[in-house]
Amino acid sequence: MSLDEGRLLALEIDANYGLAPDPGNPHAVLRDPSLLAVCAWSPGARLLALAPGLALPGSVDGMEMEQEYSPGRLPDALHRLVASLDDRTVTVEGGPCFVFPDRLAVPDPAPLPVIASTTDGRRAAQHLIRPDNWQPDEWNELINGRMGEWAMAIHDREPVSICFTPASNATAAEAGVWTRPDVRGKRLAPAVVAAWAQREHRTRTVLFYSTTADNHASRSVARTLGLIPLGWIWTAR
Repeated sequence: MSLDEGRLLALEIDANYGLAPDPGNPHAVLRDPSLLAVCAWSPGARLLALAPGLALPGSVDGMEMEQEYSPGRLPDALHRLVASLDDRTVTVEGGPCFVFPDRLAVPDPAPLPVIASTTDGRRAAQHLIRPDNWQPDEWNELINGRMGEWAMAIHDREPVSICFTPASNATAAEAGVWTRPDVRGKRLAPAVVAAWAQREHRTRTVLFYSTTADNHASRSVARTLGLIPLGWIWTAR
């Protein structure tokens, strides 16, 4: 992976939330209207992106570059920014982010068949039973490839684990993973993520995987596949 940490953080935030060009603004500007701020950091880079029109208090400006990186700890700059918004109810969430290596660790064979978004796979998906947590329109967009590449583990015509592309830009794509609760722990998620990556890597230079701090199963998938730890992403909304 030849891109530096700062460029990778910017790519992942842009893929997930959108970054608007604003040369006159000293901080990155978010396109996603549901967010107040995103703070991404790694051992060698920091990136703070704000909602349009949101300004940093003077006591915060520049602080994001001073604190030593500490995974799992809320950055001081974001903490003080949220504290300054005393007239709003703000929810802050964070978790680790990873970059896919050029070659994944080979996961254990899945105990169920896995299909991917090839021509044959999309044809086969037309006959699957839609999972209850997918709306009909969303499901049609997924299986027809309009949301990007996907891979699914199948049991009795039912998808029980899916990796898909919930967010992307021209260069990068983010992995999204769902596994039905009753089949978790059966090595399905690593298999579908690996199959998804093989498809998505054909057109995207960089693939990302992010999760929440307390999602230990999701973090285990990253370890199993040998994903490269990049840093930590915090969102405030």
